[in-house]
Amino acid sequence: MSLDLFVQLFINGLMSGGMYALVASGFTLILGVIQVFNFAQGDFYMLGAFITFGIVSVLGLPYPLAILASLLGIAILGILFHLAVIQRTMLQGFFHTLLVTVAFGTLINQSALLSFGFREGVVSPVLHGTISIGSINLNPGKVVVIAGAIVVMVALYIFMKTKMGTAMLAATENRDVAGLQGINAKRVFWVTMGVGCALCGVAGALVVPVLSASTTMGTNVFTKSMLVVLVGGTGSMSGALFAAFIVGLLESFAFHFVGQFNLLAIFVFVAILMFFRPGGLLGKPLPVPGQ
Repeated sequence: MSLDLFVQLFINGLMSGGMYALVASGFTLILGVIQVFNFAQGDFYMLGAFITFGIVSVLGLPYPLAILASLLGIAILGILFHLAVIQRTMLQGFFHTLLVTVAFGTLINQSALLSFGFREGVVSPVLHGTISIGSINLNPGKVVVIAGAIVVMVALYIFMKTKMGTAMLAATENRDVAGLQGINAKRVFWVTMGVGCALCGVAGALVVPVLSASTTMGTNVFTKSMLVVLVGGTGSMSGALFAAFIVGLLESFAFHFVGQFNLLAIFVFVAILMFFRPGGLLGKPLPVPGQ
């Protein structure tokens, strides 16, 4: 394998890993704090991509504005979803809430399908040309995606150090103790849902100039993100970030060697890891349904 090909595959893996990291981190945050399996995460990601497509390609507005709109729009939608639906169904039990997220994700997907059909939403590249480093030529759009994902992850890290972020972590560790310390659980829950969904919106906005928007993109990313959660360990934010890049790189190199069987290669890797480390790399036990 030439150095140029290795670098290309490595960059592709980092880009995919960045997307998986954002979606999986949002899923892990929601699961850890609210104890909700949000199966709509992939659909929020897809919706963020289409929001960006509409703002940039249809309205002709700047790309940075589209990223901000995707972040805020998906965050608000996630908060409304929590206040109107999740908050009520949590009283009915774990599986009621799970099914509601599946239904809401299906609603988003079918609405996008009715609006856009199977055509792809193409957004012009943020940067044109190539980045040349000796004999290595890089796609600047992919570099932008990686850089954007890193910036968002750093912002998330900083946010988790704030008072609200600390309250989220406290709720993750022990809800009852957090309540005794005066933490407003309801406010923490809807903020968590907003942040977790916003991460998906940003991921979709970042990737759309490179991969374009489609109604099927959410399913693929959500599947890989769930594998990331398994590898990193359920409930572990740091594990999700670390595992995301492992899965992204594995996917990229496996696609080069085995083509469409790359997903099978990832599943084999996850199965082997689960055999030796059932809790994942940095995982915690799964939340008990109804508790």
